[in-house]
Amino acid sequence: MKIVHLADLHLGYRAYNRLDENGYNQREIDVINAFRESLRKIVEIQPDLIIIAGDVFHRPRPSNLTIYQTISRLIAFRKKCSAPIIIVSGNHESVKAAESGNVLNILETVIPNVAVIDGTIKELEIKELDTFFAGIPYNALPELKNRTIAPDKNFKNNILCVHGSYDSVKCKELSKHGNGELITSADINQTEWDYVAFGHYHTFTELAPNAYYSGAIERTSSNIWQEADDKKGFIVYDFETKECKHIGLDSPRKVVDIKRIDAKELTAAEIDRKIDEEISKINDIENSIIRVTIENIDPVAVRELDYKKIRELKKKAVHFRLNLIKRDFSAEKDKDGQPIGRTKGLFEYLDQELQEFELSQGLDKDKFNKLAKDYLLAVNDV
Repeated sequence: MKIVHLADLHLGYRAYNRLDENGYNQREIDVINAFRESLRKIVEIQPDLIIIAGDVFHRPRPSNLTIYQTISRLIAFRKKCSAPIIIVSGNHESVKAAESGNVLNILETVIPNVAVIDGTIKELEIKELDTFFAGIPYNALPELKNRTIAPDKNFKNNILCVHGSYDSVKCKELSKHGNGELITSADINQTEWDYVAFGHYHTFTELAPNAYYSGAIERTSSNIWQEADDKKGFIVYDFETKECKHIGLDSPRKVVDIKRIDAKELTAAEIDRKIDEEISKINDIENSIIRVTIENIDPVAVRELDYKKIRELKKKAVHFRLNLIKRDFSAEKDKDGQPIGRTKGLFEYLDQELQEFELSQGLDKDKFNKLAKDYLLAVNDV
């Protein structure tokens, strides 16, 4: 038996307000294109089973365009591949009230041979494949505290699918998302399953010989810069040979996070030249997402940078971000080795981090920053 495992499609993701020739958000179209390429490659593979480990959509209420594109692509796909599709709901499909319903139910209704697991842990028997399947959607993670999840040895193949954060040093970037502790091997009897399909972490990662994050099909996390060098795609797993193969996609948008430029000893003109040198190394700027970070820059140099050229880069690239980190003069010392001025405070460090943090599209940056500072005040009791 051969399966395809993909996750974190994030259809409907938008960013940067750059429109294509038809007036659609360019990043939303990028994600749709990655989805189309994924389906084309799955048709070539002709798997026995397709698992989508959550976050099919970027929002619980996607746009009409996103729903139409998703359904139309899957209907066309169904004419060429009849493999069952099992979708386990992720956090981006989660709704606060059950009465609101889950958008994934539309796919289950409209597309033949699609099963959706949402709300609670569910077990399925796929008898034609001699396979037992258990799905743990994001909303059901708290159930693991009081429920044992184990394979059924009456079946040849046992598959578990989970959308959540696994406790692994390989996924140290993962943070908790408010739905219980990180998932451990013991929580899910991980070693007992033939295959464990994870979703939520956007980088292809082997957790164990039988457990994998497939990663996302495009760069759609809140901080895409940490994914700049990731190859996006999905997994093909062969149950006979135990071989896992990551299938890379060609369509994901190019992201370039240029190595930080230390401007401590540089004038504004020298910084401009450094930026020019780095940008000249990038092929196809018009189709790229680019970040240049300048650290240890002093206020005079900030004012004197060539902003006309920076504006031109912003117009040229799909997205260009100039990230300026001002020099911390308080950390410098005099000739006797003593600090000049006061010590940099905790709130100043927070301000610097908030400047660098890439916030998800649609969130209010001012409100986010205020909330972060309120939390800091609360924990410091000041």
